[in-house]
Amino acid sequence: MNIKSIRSQMLIYFIVALLALFGFLIYVVDKELQKLPEHMMLQYQEIANARADEIDKELHSFIQEVKMVSQSPVVQSMDLDVIKDYLPKLVLDGQHRNMTIAKTDGEGWTTLGNSIDISDQEQFQKIIVEGNPSWISQPFISPYADTDIPIIIISHEVKRNEEIVGLVNIVISNEFLNKVVQNINLGNTGLAWIVDREGNIVAHADSSVGFNRHISEFIPNNHTYTEAFNPGNGLGWLQHNNVQGKEIVTFYKSMDSSPGWTLLLSINNEELLKEVSNARVSIILFFILGIVLMSIFAFYYTTTISKPILHLKKVFEKAETGNLNVVADETVKNEVGAAAKSFNKMLTQLRKLTYRDSLTNLHNLNGFLLELPDRAKQLKKKYSNIAIVVVSLDDFKRINSISGYTGGNLVLLKLAKLLSEFVKEEEGLGRYFGDEFILLLKGDSLEKIEERIQLLWDKCSTEMTINDTEYRLRVSIGVAITDNPLIKVEDIVNEANIAKVQAKKQGGNRYQFFDQNIDRAIKIEQKVENALFHAIEKNELYLVFQPIVDLKTNTIIGTEALIRWDHDYFKQITPLKLIEIAEQSGLIVDIGKWVLREALKQNKKWHDLGYSSMFVSVNISAIQFDQPNFVSMVKSILEETSMSPEFLELEVTETNAMTMVDEKLAKMSKLKEMGIRIAIDDFGTGYSSLAYFTRFPINTLKIDRSFVNEIYHDENAKTIITTIINMAKTINIATTAEGVETFDQVKFLEEQGCDKIQGFLISRPVNPEDIEELFKNKELSKRIEA
Repeated sequence: MNIKSIRSQMLIYFIVALLALFGFLIYVVDKELQKLPEHMMLQYQEIANARADEIDKELHSFIQEVKMVSQSPVVQSMDLDVIKDYLPKLVLDGQHRNMTIAKTDGEGWTTLGNSIDISDQEQFQKIIVEGNPSWISQPFISPYADTDIPIIIISHEVKRNEEIVGLVNIVISNEFLNKVVQNINLGNTGLAWIVDREGNIVAHADSSVGFNRHISEFIPNNHTYTEAFNPGNGLGWLQHNNVQGKEIVTFYKSMDSSPGWTLLLSINNEELLKEVSNARVSIILFFILGIVLMSIFAFYYTTTISKPILHLKKVFEKAETGNLNVVADETVKNEVGAAAKSFNKMLTQLRKLTYRDSLTNLHNLNGFLLELPDRAKQLKKKYSNIAIVVVSLDDFKRINSISGYTGGNLVLLKLAKLLSEFVKEEEGLGRYFGDEFILLLKGDSLEKIEERIQLLWDKCSTEMTINDTEYRLRVSIGVAITDNPLIKVEDIVNEANIAKVQAKKQGGNRYQFFDQNIDRAIKIEQKVENALFHAIEKNELYLVFQPIVDLKTNTIIGTEALIRWDHDYFKQITPLKLIEIAEQSGLIVDIGKWVLREALKQNKKWHDLGYSSMFVSVNISAIQFDQPNFVSMVKSILEETSMSPEFLELEVTETNAMTMVDEKLAKMSKLKEMGIRIAIDDFGTGYSSLAYFTRFPINTLKIDRSFVNEIYHDENAKTIITTIINMAKTINIATTAEGVETFDQVKFLEEQGCDKIQGFLISRPVNPEDIEELFKNKELSKRIEA
């Protein structure tokens, strides 16, 4: 081969450059793929953490349950005749096997009707002898129970006048733990188990494993894993071989409420990393194929530098700009034509990668938008109306958190199939973003389109079973319709997305058509946001205060600071809407800081006037509370205003407290250490239990006004209020009832033992001068007692 020839030179340069490029790409891609195993490990570690926390919560709830039983007057009396009538009523079918009561000499009785002696049992030693307040036993076979069914005993001391007079037990079957681990889905080879710190198996996903076998039967050289059974080590993973010699990864998480138990999730390393391995092999093969094809292309391409080469160069240049619809001329009867054919094949694959969604195989957004103008144009010729529809799953994060990303992907695949069956041949469908899909629909009339949207919503609002978990899908649908051929389809897509956002703002699980009212509302919100941006500097914001009254003394002991906006055009904006807009725009951080400073300044003025016991309560937005510098910001403002921390109460909503719980706990603990009071606002409207809040360092629960308003209209409201107050007393948390408007409400709250109230009966939110008049008003007590 003549190296000086153009063909040879081009071929050599091309092959060298090609090998260098593909080698570099393989290197870069392989480096990125090497990061995926660690990501997969962290993902499974999170699953182990979440599942262990669930078991922890279950055990903690049992401890709380037996604690409440031990504190009941009947049990504390230790009168066995009375207890025999009382204790069986507390046994819950499906949760408890039975309950037992025992005196300090070990003599006891079970709700199964047996007299027992527990003086040689573990819980007697731990509670009566060693003085532990509560105890959870290891699973064991009881001589008083079925000999082939292990049980677990949750015990608590019975204390009267600071003296231990006995103990009470809840007995549950070890099947409770077996069912928990059996319900943890870890693919084809994964399984879950629980072991104690000595390596004894407490529960196993395989029911045939049996009871109280040792981990050494399944993991050789188990001494290398003893660190996983130490509760202090918490969370991690280990790589090892099982007895068959297969590589296994075991993720572990210790459980604080257990007697030294650790949750293990074991999965075959090959299955764990299968997706990574497949991806690496596929990409390498793709690169090898690319090298082969491009080398062939180079060989034929270098045979001529005539016009076909220049034409092909132009095709390359167009593709380089992002136009993947170009086509190289394959009719040239030489190597350039072959190269053009290879190029077109490659471009077809690139179009698929660029315009198709890899999960659902639908058009991705780029592909949908690319075809949308032409499809819409053709539909407008035949039909009077076309509609762009955006379908968005509500609360998709919950599905991912319960079933993992694999379960979430299965939901998306099933929904994609359902939508594919719904759209007609001339219409369009694509994946929009994440858990959203976009459709192009046709209709002879607005009524026909609305009928189809109703049918679409009905079909999407369906039940799906994923990994043995049943979900009821809830979707928000935004619809934009046009009968005007001059309107750009991009504008219709934007309108459909706006309508979808509006549907979610209204609570989701509905469909919303775009109209001018929505457009006007969005524009007004934008104007409000712009005006709100300058509200602080223009001194348009101000605070009003609502008194908080102690029901024991009928005196004002504090106030809640509430924001108001004095604007020429936006006086009709409610405080709730103001906060919503501030949160959406990010202005809530600066506004919240201003509110805190002004509230503390005013409370300091009242202290200087002689009202030195007054505290001020300030509502904290979720966005504001999540700021990394929130604690230091509060401390700085307290120092700036010379206000003692004990006279500041920060109100956090129940839903805010229940997200990113560990971070919230850390911040609340720091605030509590400073002496600041913490209150949970709107309690009872969320999804949490009061027992869960025993973890939080809070001072007050504020009972939501919706329950107070319904005291004499809804028995459920009465029950909820009574339960909140009684349980709050049990864990020494004060209660404040909001929205009190009638004397009858006050009477009911007093009877239940509520600590504080606020509402229109005492005063509406008013300016500081009016609050001072209320301080001086000696008739306040008579008004509340009337």
